Amino acid sequence: MRGLALILTAAALSISAARADSRRQEFSDFTTPLPVERGERLVIGIVGGWERWDNPTRAIRRTAIAIKRKRLPGVHVETVENHSLELAEELVRKAFDFNRNGRLEQDEAAHGSVIVYGQSLGGRAALRLSRRLHEWGVAVPLLITVDSFGRDSYVVPPNVRRAANYYQRDHLYIKGAPELRAADPARTQILFNRKISFKGRGEVEADEHGWLQRFFLDEHARIEYVPELWEEVERMILEAAR
Repeated sequence: MRGLALILTAAALSISAARADSRRQEFSDFTTPLPVERGERLVIGIVGGWERWDNPTRAIRRTAIAIKRKRLPGVHVETVENHSLELAEELVRKAFDFNRNGRLEQDEAAHGSVIVYGQSLGGRAALRLSRRLHEWGVAVPLLITVDSFGRDSYVVPPNVRRAANYYQRDHLYIKGAPELRAADPARTQILFNRKISFKGRGEVEADEHGWLQRFFLDEHARIEYVPELWEEVERMILEAAR
C-alpha cells in the first residue's frame, strides 16, 4: 500500500513537472525594494508541487495578487517555489538588512516581520521557512498551511504568533497533514485545524489541472478550487498585515 502511494505521488509530481515552465525562479524575479523600511513587513506565499511561482491561475499566486491589489502601505508580497526556499531566505535577510552590511544582525531581525502561507509541499516548506526565521529571531505574525503534504513533525516554532491549517483526508493516498501543534502554546495560538470534505459537495471545477493530474491528485487538487477557503485565507492575511 505504501509503495503504491509513493508511486502515485511520484507520478503526480512528474506530471506536474512536465507541464511546468523549465525556467527556475531567480532572486531577480522578486520585486520588493531592498532593504524595506523599518516597520514594514513581508508576505511570502509558497506554491506546491512543481508549480511556477508566477502562475496567476493557481491559488497561492492568485491570493498574492489579490493582496497586492489592496496596496497596503508597508506590505510587500512575494511568491516562491517550494524547492527554492533559499531564495525566500535570501529575500528575508536582505529585506531587513537595514545597514546594508550583508548580514542580518540581531537587532535587525528583531524588527523583521514575515507572514507565511503555503499549499501542499508548499505548506511543509512554509513550516520550514518559519523555523529558519525562528533561528534568526524574525517574527511570523501568521502562518497558514493548506493541505500540507510531506514528512514533517508539523510542530510550529515559537516565533509564529498565530497558525491555521486546512486539510482534506478524502484522497485515497495523498492526505493533508491533519494537525499543526505549537512548540510553545504560550507563544503560539493555533487558530484551527480545519478538515475540508468533498463528500456531498458536488463537482468542483479544477480546470487548471490536466486530466492526468486530476486523476492522480483528485481531492488534493480540488482543494485549490474551494473559494470560501481562499477568501478566508486572504482575509486572515490582510488582518495580520495591517
